[in-house]
Amino acid sequence: MISYDPNHWLRILVEFPRSPVFRTLALDVLGAGAYAALIVWLETDVIRVAVPLGPSILSVLGIILGLLLVFRTNTAYDRWWEGRRLWGQLVNTSRALAHALDAMLPRDSARRADYAALLARFPAALAAHLRRPRDFSGPHEPNEVVRALSRELHADIAASRLPREAIIALTPLVSALDDVCGACERIRNTPIPFSYSSYVKQFVVLYALIMPFALVREFGYATVIASMFSFFATMGLELLATEIEEPFGTDRNDLPLDEIAQRIGGDVRALLGGT
Repeated sequence: MISYDPNHWLRILVEFPRSPVFRTLALDVLGAGAYAALIVWLETDVIRVAVPLGPSILSVLGIILGLLLVFRTNTAYDRWWEGRRLWGQLVNTSRALAHALDAMLPRDSARRADYAALLARFPAALAAHLRRPRDFSGPHEPNEVVRALSRELHADIAASRLPREAIIALTPLVSALDDVCGACERIRNTPIPFSYSSYVKQFVVLYALIMPFALVREFGYATVIASMFSFFATMGLELLATEIEEPFGTDRNDLPLDEIAQRIGGDVRALLGGT
């Protein structure tokens, strides 16, 4: 995830040419400009036949395209934000488990380090699990960690290393780990429907194809600049939505799962005295 200070807007502008969207769209924007230049040249210098389109058609199509892009970007951001909220819940749950175990286990107990290791292992295992291909093959390591944690808790309660009431206090917290994992898998395993994402891209391209015909009579060769800016703005929003709708990957704008996992590991080890 890209870290930046929103107050340093000038630095953000300087970094703009290195942004993923700019680099991805650079050639496409030039292509849109070349297409617009060809249409303007044909209409003004070669064929000179006025196509019965005007700026008004762009206004109508622009409203429809704007609504589609707003819904598209909002849907993608909702997925990104839900993923961040779930990992924030994981931070809180891990700390709550560490606090509870810290209060229940003696200071000199060797079990403290064992529980710290399990709690630190879960977020790292979950991050690796969410980044794997959706082929449902191989071991489910987050489940293995939760199962090991549950077995250790029940064994320590049976051996009186933990009080019997610990089962009531700790079981909901252990179940919360499963809830976070299941909710993250729901996001990972349920992408935006292909037909919807494809339709938005097709509409953006159609808008770019029509624009030169609608503007050439009024703006002449200035249509080239207008077409390039319009294509960059509309397709850029679509690419941004595509990038953030899968929040658990390793792209620059995806969630910083490794950093959060390291933070959880450091917190639980500090609370339980693990190494």
